Formats: sequence, C-alpha cells, structure tokens
Amino acid sequence: MTFRRIWLGLTAAALSTHAAFAEPPGAGSVPNAQLQKEVAVLQSDPDEASQACLDALKELHETQDKLSAEQERSHDQDIAVAQDVLESDFENAIEMCGPDARRMCSKHNPSNKLAHACEMLGSVPN
Repeated sequence: MTFRRIWLGLTAAALSTHAAFAEPPGAGSVPNAQLQKEVAVLQSDPDEASQACLDALKELHETQDKLSAEQERSHDQDIAVAQDVLESDFENAIEMCGPDARRMCSKHNPSNKLAHACEMLGSVPN
C-alpha cells in the first residue's frame, strides 16, 4: 500500500468524523463536504494526487491537531485564531486537491467507483 493511499484514507476518515475534525466557524460543513468529495475522487487512484495536495492535507491535519489541543486547554482568544487558520487550511486544501480530482474525473471510461465519486463532486464530463 502506497503512502498516498494511506494518507488519503486517513484524511477521508478524519473528514467524515465530526468529533475528530472540527468545522471552521461560520462556514457550516461546506469546506468539509467539498474536501470529502475531492478526497473520495483521489482515493480511486492516490498516485494522481499532487504533492501540493498532500502537503495541503498535511497542513490541515496539523492545524486540526493544534486546535483540538487548544480547545482542551482553554477557551480563550487563541481558539478563534486557530479556527481562522483551520478555515484557511480547508480552503487551501480544496484549492490544491480540486484540480487533481477534476483531472481524474475528465478521464474516459472511469471505473464505477471513480464515476460515482466524480458524480458526487459534480465533475462528470458530458
């Protein structure tokens, strides 16, 4: 099993577990839901995920860990700053992973799994 496959699998699990992955304030579940869709596409062929995408996901996980630790320690101003950083990390991960996912969805004759993930993403070619 490749590093990319493991990393994307862990990301998918973290994104689908709301208790383990806080949502950015004021954004509802939109960034999380969008990133879940992109990661679902990338999971069908993890080698297609760019290094920029993997780096953005790593940064997102690190910020989440910091935010969780801060929330456990206290409820001060630092949490608001950490939540702002987390929201930015979501946006960055979406920006870095989205092109990879859309490129995969533009392939001819995708597997059933990929076609379904692309349909959920809204990137099925006509």
